[in-house]
Amino acid sequence: MIAAFTLLLAVSVDPRPALVELELQGKPREALALAQRELADHPTESQRIGLDYLRGHLLHLLGDAAAASEAFGAALAGAPDLALYSRYRMALEQAEMSHPEVAAGLVASVIEPAAGTPLLPDAVRLFTRSLAQGGDCRLLRGLTPERMPPPERRALLLAAADCARSAGQRELSRNLLFHLLEENREDEPGRLAAERLAALVSTEEHGRTPMLLGLAFHLHRELERALLCLAQALGRGNALSLQDELETMSAQAQIQLWQQRYTPAAVLFGQVAQRARSLRDRSRALYQQGRAYELARDWKLAAASYQLAYMADPPGEWGAASLLAALRLEWRSGDEVTAAAVFYTLAGRPEWREPAFRAGLFLAASDIVRGRADRARTWLDRIVPADADDHLEIAYWRGRLAELQKDLPGAVAAYLEALRLDPYHPLSRVAHARLAAQPLAPAAAEVGRRLAATRRVSDLYGAWLLLGDRDETGKTARRRLREALLADRLAAPYLRLAEVPIASWPLWRKPPIHPTHPAHPEDELLALGAWHEGAPAVAAAFPASDPSLALTGSLLLARGGEPARAIQQAEALRQRTPPRVPLALQPRALHVVLYPFPYHEVIVTQGRLRGVEPDLLAALIREESRFDPAALSPTAARGLTQLTLPLARRAAAQIQLGHLTPDDLFRPEVSAALGAAWLAALLRDLGGLDFAAVAAYEAGEPQALLWRSYCYGTGADEYFTKVGPAETRAYLRRVLTSRAHYAELY
Repeated sequence: MIAAFTLLLAVSVDPRPALVELELQGKPREALALAQRELADHPTESQRIGLDYLRGHLLHLLGDAAAASEAFGAALAGAPDLALYSRYRMALEQAEMSHPEVAAGLVASVIEPAAGTPLLPDAVRLFTRSLAQGGDCRLLRGLTPERMPPPERRALLLAAADCARSAGQRELSRNLLFHLLEENREDEPGRLAAERLAALVSTEEHGRTPMLLGLAFHLHRELERALLCLAQALGRGNALSLQDELETMSAQAQIQLWQQRYTPAAVLFGQVAQRARSLRDRSRALYQQGRAYELARDWKLAAASYQLAYMADPPGEWGAASLLAALRLEWRSGDEVTAAAVFYTLAGRPEWREPAFRAGLFLAASDIVRGRADRARTWLDRIVPADADDHLEIAYWRGRLAELQKDLPGAVAAYLEALRLDPYHPLSRVAHARLAAQPLAPAAAEVGRRLAATRRVSDLYGAWLLLGDRDETGKTARRRLREALLADRLAAPYLRLAEVPIASWPLWRKPPIHPTHPAHPEDELLALGAWHEGAPAVAAAFPASDPSLALTGSLLLARGGEPARAIQQAEALRQRTPPRVPLALQPRALHVVLYPFPYHEVIVTQGRLRGVEPDLLAALIREESRFDPAALSPTAARGLTQLTLPLARRAAAQIQLGHLTPDDLFRPEVSAALGAAWLAALLRDLGGLDFAAVAAYEAGEPQALLWRSYCYGTGADEYFTKVGPAETRAYLRRVLTSRAHYAELY
């Protein structure tokens, strides 16, 4: 009886928490030994909870592909609900052992059942790679790509085109590639389809096929190839419809713009405008013509084109943008009366609130930087902020205006408003520096001490922001602020965040895999420590509704090599945090998982080698790829620093890196080196202005130089406000905000 009880107790103890503990400690051999012991001692129960799968996973980590494949095979029978993942992992091991034909056969049987699951993208990638390396193309006949999501469907169709070409079915291959380009030219299958189709098209062919090739190469920045194909498409006669012809001419003009051949680009955009049938297309072409003249520094012709673009379609999508562009040029050309009239036109239309806001800030910042306090308030009073970022920006410039007018308390109040909204925002960082310097420092200290004497949470936070931890009153304000928030039932859990011990995870309270239970394989894989496959289950297993569990899930993903998902989980937690709880008061673990530093040695080494501050390079990588070395954008930008292949090759030439293949960009050390080299080149060309270099990384150097020409000074604040597109301004804000976090954390 005692022996039976002991056996029952041993079987009832779940070994997975101990196994996960060993995995997180980086002890795969010890974990493997424990898993094998459990399988030997309690085979039925251990197989049912997936320990054969875990054994295969650990053997893979230890580099024994043959034994790993055998273990995953055993998991097929022992844990049926993990069958898809087991078969996929068997295929992966066969591919590692250079058996692509076996890998393709195994993973082909996974694809259809995996539709709609997180496994599908990985399975399709492995399948198409195995086919390219020698797998049997006949396996495609058993698949129905039309039932797949677009990315996987397109990858399978591209593989079918390659198989058709290998089999000598040239016309079928061409038709499939043409269809892929017709559907989408921007993604990686579109780029690869263009590469393949270009080899099948005669130089004598005109019309739509070379047009599609030209548009694809244009999107992927292979500019000379694009120009050749677009010229071939136009050819002679009426090979294209008018709409296709205008699209081709617009692409040619855009390429000339990128190649800094601005006057020919402007002429070509003008021809498109003359032939355009719709008011919208005419307005857009004239707006682009204005951009070309503006980049050529012919501001008079640019302003005229912008005015024509507005008049072509005043209420259309290009109308307000054209007026805003004209306003900037009129103002910088010295015609302030015309610029003011344009501003009041924008401000008079409620639906143009956002462009009117940008125009008002442009005028106000220009006056303030030049010391013209008389008009700046007028501009600021006429504009209406739409969101927190707008409120922060206008608060900053009101602070600058108050400072200009010698209203020191008003300046402190305005800057403090910006700091309260986001102390890490680039404008808030400038505001903080101004508050710490003369003549504002004494006034800021006085306000801080007055706020510290109250009991209100908002006042204590303001006192801490103004005085900081180096000041005793500031330290006291921080302590009292924390005490007040800990007494707040809603805020306290977000201050007391702590990692939940492994034994207390809800994963272990769920029923293990069983034929009578619904299958949740990602949950079970997570419980086995298979972090990549189990990552999709983290959000549900460690929900943001339980703050400490959510933090634990983020840390788990980070330690498991899934930084992008870790950041996403941590951001969801931060968004649920009451706004009155500053991030700086929350545990450092949350701050670090929000702003992690994987590939630390590579990034620091490459940053210092290329003359780029490592915290800036890390911030840029966080924005570009979330530290995912396999990141691939819809426009085929690759790797940590998200460079396209043509741009990466330009950067490689600068540092004598040699010839690059597309897959080279997925290597962290290569991507970091190229991104650092490119950012360093931009810094050199832009006079060392890091904020302008970051803007150029996103929007291109000519555009970044143009925004600098709008400025009267060299400050980051004026430049930030005068960056045109909202997308670039948001990018600049995110990168510089992240940089402030990295500088503080590391």
